Amino acid sequence: MPSLNKILGINLRYYRYCENLSQEKYYSKYKLSIKHLANIERGKENVSLDCVERISQAINISSTDLLTYDENRLINKKRVDQKVVKK
Repeated sequence: MPSLNKILGINLRYYRYCENLSQEKYYSKYKLSIKHLANIERGKENVSLDCVERISQAINISSTDLLTYDENRLINKKRVDQKVVKK
């Protein structure tokens, strides 16, 4: 199982793809820092629980959902067009 940083990144990417938005459009929609969240999506940021809570409130997804590992949320970046994302 991946680390919590990776799980958070996987889930952020999944919910962004559910809305079919680029990182720039998605995070600016929620008035969140694009650079910081792009690093979180890649699992390269250590994130505090306070930060997870702020992100979850901003995008209207529970903190639990952001930190729960679900293989069905994995997105292969090279084949995104072919992947059907279900909410």
